[in-house]
Parts: sequence; C-alpha cells; structure tokens
Amino acid sequence: MTFARRASAAIIRTGAVNRALRALASLRGHHLIVVYHRLGTPLPPGAEIVPSVPGDVFKAQLQALAEVVDLVTLDEIVARLSVSTRSRPAVALTFDDDLPSHTLHALPLLRQCGVPATFFLSGRVLHGLGAYWFQHLEGLLVAHGTARTAALLGLSDVGLEAVMRACEASADLRQRVCELAVTLPAPAILDRAGIVALAQAGMTLGFHTVDHNVLPALTDAALAGAVSTGCANLAEAAGKVVRYFAYPHGKTDDRSTAAVRNAGFEAAFTGRAAPVRRGDDRYRLGRWEPGPLAVDDLLVKLAIRLHRAAPEVGYR
Repeated sequence: MTFARRASAAIIRTGAVNRALRALASLRGHHLIVVYHRLGTPLPPGAEIVPSVPGDVFKAQLQALAEVVDLVTLDEIVARLSVSTRSRPAVALTFDDDLPSHTLHALPLLRQCGVPATFFLSGRVLHGLGAYWFQHLEGLLVAHGTARTAALLGLSDVGLEAVMRACEASADLRQRVCELAVTLPAPAILDRAGIVALAQAGMTLGFHTVDHNVLPALTDAALAGAVSTGCANLAEAAGKVVRYFAYPHGKTDDRSTAAVRNAGFEAAFTGRAAPVRRGDDRYRLGRWEPGPLAVDDLLVKLAIRLHRAAPEVGYR
C-alpha cells in the first residue's frame, strides 16, 4: 500500500540533487528502511547519545521523501524480499527505543503526512523499569560535560564516542552511570498509554529487548532470554502481535541472528545502512539513520544508500 504524497516546495535546488533524483528514478526494485530515535530539540553539543531530529526538519524530510519514493509499511518492504518488482524505490520508516517523543512529536507528524511507521520498543514501563542507561549518561554529560563524566567513570579517554563505547561494552560501567545519575532529574520514558496510542493509531510495533544489551556479548542463556522475555508483555499491552525485531545497538552475529529466528520473529534489523533487495536475509536487514539532514542532503544521500551499503554502525 502506497500512502499519500505531499508536495515539498523547491526541493530541486542543486545539480547534485538533480543527479540524485535521476538516480532514484532508475533504481527499480531497490528499497530502504530508515530509522529515527528522538524527535524534538537537540541536547547541548557533546551531550547527545540518542540522535535528535527537530520536528520541522523531520516533517520536511517526510514531504521530500514522498515526492521521490513510495513511503510504505515495513510489512511491504519485507514482502518485497520474495517477489520481483520493478516499482520505484520504496522507503519504510522506523523508530527505536521507549522515548516519549514517539507520541509527543512523531505520531502527530506521521498522521498529518499520512505516513506509516514501525516503532521498536522495549516496553520498559511494563516491567517497572525507568530510562535506559544511555539516557542517564546523557544527563551526566549535560550536567558535568564529557571530561568530568569520563573521570567519574574512571575512563582516561574523554571523547564522547569513547565514553559511549566503553559503557556499551561494560555492565559495570552502565551500572555506575545509573548510580551517578540518581541525583539528576529522571529521564522520561514512553508509558503504557503511549504504547497503546501508537498501536491504536495503526502503527506497527516491533521488539527491541527490555534491557537493550549488545546481544553478541551475552551468554547463550542470557541471549535466549533477551530476545524473548518481555515481547509477550508488549504484545498484550498493544493488543497486537509483535512480529519484527531490532537488534540493540544495531549489532548482531550468527548466534544472535539464530536466537531471534528461533524466537519466532518474522524479520530482524541491524545497524548496517544497506538497501533492501529481493533475496536478502530477512534476519539481517539494514537500516539507515539520516539524522537531521537538510532536504537536499537527504535526497543525495538517499540515492547513495539505495545504491550501496555502508559499513555497519552502532546506534541506540
């Protein structure tokens, strides 16, 4: 099903954009899944772990995309893995994590533009859990800056990327982050009403694990639990079956992929910015995160991503 297209004013402004549009027109049978996280005002520079996209930028992206590709459901992208199609490129939108901006900002804009999306959720509120560790890390970065936060965590490398990767790899550091953040305002998470609102609006819900740990680092037993525990709770709250899975941090390996397949999911999604084509492994489908790109840059990079894959990247 293709959803209504909306005109975007003056999107063709440069030669690069013109060339990108011509390339897009020729890419029959190539499709792409894009991923967003938080919509709204970005955090101060150097403090953002979860990428933010201002609402007006997101709306402009939607309008531009609707001019040059078919904006479709994730179901339709997955269905095209097994059929030959010469239709123009299709793009499916996804969102990750239990973030309040899903209902505060994303859902109203999606409705306004008539565009479907899939939300990969953990359902943390259903288990009495609060914010993710990386939201607490953002709070520390806002309060103390990168250098001081690194020192509090006992890290010698004060770069934001290094701090984030060190925490991602260490359960002890993640616990320390949460302990240090107890004196700061608690970050908000998506509540049960938000989960229900997304489902009732006709959005697809997928599973993102409750604890959001890097799956390849887990033991076999922990891995089996991570990919299944909490999914039924999410489905019950939403009132619909949860059929798709997004790997936390976008990372998987053969063992993790097998665990997701064995858990009964119909498809799963990584952090590799790869186009989707007929015959691709449905348990290693890539997604591209455009972030707050201006429209011209979005169209040029969209054409590039539809042509070829980028190296795997981690994200929340």
